[in-house]
Amino acid sequence: MARNHEGRRRSSSSRSGGKSSPVRIAFVIDGLVLVTAVLALAITMFLNPSARTWALESLAYGWVPVGLWLGALVFGLRYHIRFFARQWQWWVTAAAGAAIAVGVLSFFHPGFGIFADVSLGGRWGTVLGGAPLSLGIAKLVILAVLMPVVVFPRRVGPLYARAFEQVGQSARFVAEHSLLKRFRGAIAQRLKSRTKDTEQPSIPASTPVPTPETPAVESTVMVVAEAKPVQDNPPNQQEVVPEVQQDTRSETSAIDGFVSEELSLYAELVDPNSVSNPPWLLPGADLLTASEPVGSNEESLIATARLIEDTLASYGANVTVPDASIQSGPRLNRFGLDPGWLSDGKGGSYEQQDGGVGGRSRVRVQAILARHNDLALALKTPTIRIQPTIPGESLVGLEVPSPTPRKVGLKEVVESQAFVDCAAKGGLPIAIGLDIAGEPEVLDLAGLPHLLIAGSTGSGKSVCLNSIVASLLVSKSPYQLRLLMVDPKGVELTPFDGLPHLAVPTVQEFKGFTESLKGLLSLMQQRYTRLAEVGARNITGYNATAGRRMPYVVLVVDELAELMLAGGREAEANLVRLAQMGRATGIHLMLATQRPTVDVVTGLLKANIATRIAFTVASQTDSRVILDVSGAENLLGRGDMLLLENQSPQPRRVQGTFVDDGEVSRLVEFWRDPSQSRLPVLEVEPDEEEIDCEEIVDEEIDDACTEDLEADDQVTDDGDTGDGDTGDEDTDDEDTDDEDTNDLESE
Repeated sequence: MARNHEGRRRSSSSRSGGKSSPVRIAFVIDGLVLVTAVLALAITMFLNPSARTWALESLAYGWVPVGLWLGALVFGLRYHIRFFARQWQWWVTAAAGAAIAVGVLSFFHPGFGIFADVSLGGRWGTVLGGAPLSLGIAKLVILAVLMPVVVFPRRVGPLYARAFEQVGQSARFVAEHSLLKRFRGAIAQRLKSRTKDTEQPSIPASTPVPTPETPAVESTVMVVAEAKPVQDNPPNQQEVVPEVQQDTRSETSAIDGFVSEELSLYAELVDPNSVSNPPWLLPGADLLTASEPVGSNEESLIATARLIEDTLASYGANVTVPDASIQSGPRLNRFGLDPGWLSDGKGGSYEQQDGGVGGRSRVRVQAILARHNDLALALKTPTIRIQPTIPGESLVGLEVPSPTPRKVGLKEVVESQAFVDCAAKGGLPIAIGLDIAGEPEVLDLAGLPHLLIAGSTGSGKSVCLNSIVASLLVSKSPYQLRLLMVDPKGVELTPFDGLPHLAVPTVQEFKGFTESLKGLLSLMQQRYTRLAEVGARNITGYNATAGRRMPYVVLVVDELAELMLAGGREAEANLVRLAQMGRATGIHLMLATQRPTVDVVTGLLKANIATRIAFTVASQTDSRVILDVSGAENLLGRGDMLLLENQSPQPRRVQGTFVDDGEVSRLVEFWRDPSQSRLPVLEVEPDEEEIDCEEIVDEEIDDACTEDLEADDQVTDDGDTGDGDTGDEDTDDEDTDDEDTNDLESE
């Protein structure tokens, strides 16, 4: 406390009686200069009217932004010279801002006093802005746009480049719009027709018109000659040469023709005559190759189960493999591991589980997962897969490659009850393959509603795509399904060319892909309008009540990566829109790619396509992109896949179906040949009783006609001889005719 009082006394004494702080000469000089400058400026403006007039006429109210900038400049040069040297760009930008403010003030003219001749920005402001107003605004905009680029080229330059790029893309989008293309095509057509009319020489009436040698014109003349009789032209009438119509179908894409064709079908009535429109027949399963026989390997599976138990027990993880949990598939075998119990001496480090008996603890799942490589070594296999939990069971799943793998034929899945039931319900059954238990894996594409397939080269991606298309051809006719295929490589989907299911031939160019997407969007909007007219919510409700069914449309795309990189955001936006809204109108997507990266399989695309198939990929990153989990990098290849469905939380292991070129060619030939795919028209033969009745009636009619003719001849002869009983005989003949007619009607 004493020390505190002494400190206070010293501080007070220093304030009162001590010496004052020394005066800084620099601050004194700054203060004198500032006061002198302000006083000199005020005295000059007050005492010198010409100076005041000059100031008002030069900048007027523009002195406010200019004065602020000058004051800040002097302050920076005096006290922050280093900051001024480093941040000179901002000072230049501020000067440009002050100049723009002066230019904006020059647009206003009060029209009274000193401002009768000048604006609020003065004469200097008129140079920056001024009249006319459009020119002044243009000068200020140019100054505002160019100044940041000059001062900050590295920062502002890329932003301006992106902005101009967006403007260019917008201009290109507008220039390539379908409406403008049609407008340009129509104008070009008119110009061509006008040039042809002007180039065609006038033919005098007396000069005969020579017959052109063009085959098309000659055939047209032949048709006209056959349709009408030949007539001689009058001498004063000029002969009319038929004009050949130009083919305008090449100007519009094939997909546009498909869209317009479907629109015209809605207005047509259903033809009930099966002779002119026979129904389609579905191909039989005999066109597909028979599957390989399945052998019994129960003994080897039980031996493998005992080996797994012994291997894990040697590492301190006691497990039991029940015989009922062993499942054998075409490519893999799965064993269900039941974790055992450990005593305190062996498992004291493990956490005590609830419900433990006698102080024992369970073998943790992590202890089993840690023995992944040890199990692979003991089973003599390069890769195994351990599932922490088998869905629906309290077992750990161990998937081991089968020592005797076999192929899964398409016929085996097509003939399954699941495929038949899905086709009978009116869905779009697609054969995926056989699961780990050997059960057929069949999905309804109409309920998915889209499918995304990814895998490296040689993993079975293209074979899966072909098998899915083949399964659709087995179950659906062209009246029920239309396909639109895109294959940039031109080798995977081209064998399906010529099918009546195809809306257009297989598209191989990027331009055709973009036109196909736009055509499908137009078809989707057209179908939504049709559904709204009939009051249906989706295609299923429409087909249940409509006279003419609306076919499903499936877009099959191979090598999506090339198309996405070439199309960019436009292709992605069109695909996302189709994925979001195409389900109700029966439009479904099947997309395949061999590069599942984030720039190809984007977030928006994944959010709208919940069902995805992953074959063997290069890394865990690719597996997470397509499935959101790892595991696809450890697949065996050659059709081994992971199927992620919106109804299953975890991907399922499936062995894909295999369809060879012979099966595809036989299916395509079946649909191409109308004698096989069309129901033959049969003429109905009448029954024997009907034939006998018709013959009897014909004979009686012939007899009656013969009797009538004889009676007429007799009457004629009597009239010639002058007999007077002609009228009575006629009456008798009429009565006889009536009796014969009544007898015929009764018969």
